[in-house]
Amino acid sequence: MLSPKNALGIFLYVNVVSWLLLLGIKLIAFFGFSGQNINNVNFYLKGLLLNFFLLAIFFYFSSRVEKLKEIDFVELLTNLFVMGLITNTCSLIIQFINSTLETPPVNENSAYLINIFYHLNIGLVAIYLTQAFFYWKKMILHQVNENLLKTWNAFEYILLISLLFNFFEFDLSHLPFSVALAVLLILGLVLSVNLKWVAYLNSKEKWQSILLLLFIAVFAYYFFYTVISHTYNPYYTTQLMHSVYILAMFVFVIFYSIFSLLVILFNLPTGAVFERKVEEIINFQRLAQSLQAGEDETHVYEVLLDSAVNSVTADAAWLEIKDEQGHILNTINRDIDLSTIEHIRRLIRKNRLIRIVDDTFARNQAKHDPLTESLAEYDFGSILTAPLVANEKSLGSLTLLKKLKDGFDEEKKELVHTFARQASLSIENFRLLTKTIEAERYKEELKIAQRIQKSLLPIHFNATENFEIEGFSESAYEVGGDYYDFHQTKQGKIIIIVGDVSGKGTTAAFHMAQMKGIFQTLVQMELNAEDFLSLANQALSNCLAKSSFMTVTLVMIDTLTRDVEIARAGHCPTLYYNAKAKQSIYFQGDGLGLGIIRKGDYRNFLATQFFSCAKNDLLLLYTDGIVEAKDEQGEEFGYDRLQTILDTHAQAEPKHIIEKIITELDHFRADNYMQDDHTLVVIKCK
Repeated sequence: MLSPKNALGIFLYVNVVSWLLLLGIKLIAFFGFSGQNINNVNFYLKGLLLNFFLLAIFFYFSSRVEKLKEIDFVELLTNLFVMGLITNTCSLIIQFINSTLETPPVNENSAYLINIFYHLNIGLVAIYLTQAFFYWKKMILHQVNENLLKTWNAFEYILLISLLFNFFEFDLSHLPFSVALAVLLILGLVLSVNLKWVAYLNSKEKWQSILLLLFIAVFAYYFFYTVISHTYNPYYTTQLMHSVYILAMFVFVIFYSIFSLLVILFNLPTGAVFERKVEEIINFQRLAQSLQAGEDETHVYEVLLDSAVNSVTADAAWLEIKDEQGHILNTINRDIDLSTIEHIRRLIRKNRLIRIVDDTFARNQAKHDPLTESLAEYDFGSILTAPLVANEKSLGSLTLLKKLKDGFDEEKKELVHTFARQASLSIENFRLLTKTIEAERYKEELKIAQRIQKSLLPIHFNATENFEIEGFSESAYEVGGDYYDFHQTKQGKIIIIVGDVSGKGTTAAFHMAQMKGIFQTLVQMELNAEDFLSLANQALSNCLAKSSFMTVTLVMIDTLTRDVEIARAGHCPTLYYNAKAKQSIYFQGDGLGLGIIRKGDYRNFLATQFFSCAKNDLLLLYTDGIVEAKDEQGEEFGYDRLQTILDTHAQAEPKHIIEKIITELDHFRADNYMQDDHTLVVIKCK
């Protein structure tokens, strides 16, 4: 398959060869049949050579113009103008030479030379018409639809078929010739009304196009005139007036040039308005695009103010931005200083008060506007203020000033208010977007805090010969205030703590982390339970806010003797299962939370319990989020349900006991949301 480049080269060669053949046949006729009239040359061969030439030019320009991807209409017209200028200049030179050769008497040598130059002129006509034809095609099909494409294809195919008339010297007196020409003229007129490309020209381009189209039409008319003037001239062997193809192209090129010229002229009065509307749309787009990531709120305000000023050609303006409480956050000004703005604000407030009084007492308002007269002091003749409101919240106001009196007509007022409404939505969306980004950042930070908090809790408890321990904790929110920890001393003692910080969320999580540090410090000191909690109370009192406290249960187990010491500091009672009696009880015990008593001896508010742990005995430590969990009717999970579950599944491993409690708890809550953190620690004596 031929590449476009090779095909273009072949068409170019055929163009040159066919033209040379057309000239060559005149030489053969002159030298070989010098005794006969040149017009007696076989016109079938003459028509064939002419068609070869026209087809070569047709496909050459078709291939060349189809390569154009991005269309610049003014550039197309400029190229056609340059081609017309070159071909017309060459044609004028040829006409001058022929007019000299046609001076009587005309001999055979003169007739030969006249034909040579005449056929050169035919080539110029065909080149100019064909280029214009395909340029018009590109413009007509700029916004193509199915019907338009079908009409153009029909026009183009019939035009090519009309080349058959070049084998016969028909004219308008012959019916087939007249019908074919009429069909092509009708199709050409239908296509000539497709001028949508004109709408894409700005004012400057329209004036350029008018001048170019005028010259293009003049060039085409000049060629058409030369064709008519040479009709039936006895010296010319080829008459283009017998060619439907050439005549149809002439009419189409001239008609489309004139139609385009008239449409552009009619569009000139509305062009400025259209361009202003386009600029308004572009300003709206700029405002919408200002919400892109990375642009701050101030940039949005600047784009809004600049767009509004440009849209109504204001001489000065300012934008007043308010926060959610109605306080002025920022004032952005253009061509007016802040002191003048403050003076005009006072004038606006004063004028607003006057209007309220007039409306209240039904007084006749003066014909003059006091605000406008007051503005004359600052060299302004008119003012327009548009409020910025979104979701019934005042975001600020946009004020525009003009030196011209009555400078804001109804259209501009409506435009500014529309702009303000759009800007209000943009500002509100920007603020919502900012809040969303902050919320996402906060959520991401909470996830990090959640991972850190989970890392503070022990994942695995070190297995001992006599005890098995398992723990579980789940926060109601991203982070929580529940805490449990484990430590095993070198002397074989196990220290376990379960606690709950007052409050929820990040504050509780922060205090929980503080307790982690206190616990890990105190376990190194080999203290008893009372001393441990007394020092912990002292440390937390220096850290916690006065309204905060922490409840804990501290368990110390001697793994060798199985002796257990439990100290309760305001925490939930520990549930103890006696394997021998096969029932569980709650160790109530006295005690206040850490951080409540900050003066005096905290030991006076502690109670410690001692007992020995037998085989298969259990201790269940938990936080109040377990027993205070509620179902959809508001009923609490309660201590009894927890005790029943432990009694039922006491023979299971600690891990399975925890899983059973959580399963029963989730089933109890059903669709009710989790209100508090859940923490469990199960200690089983082997």
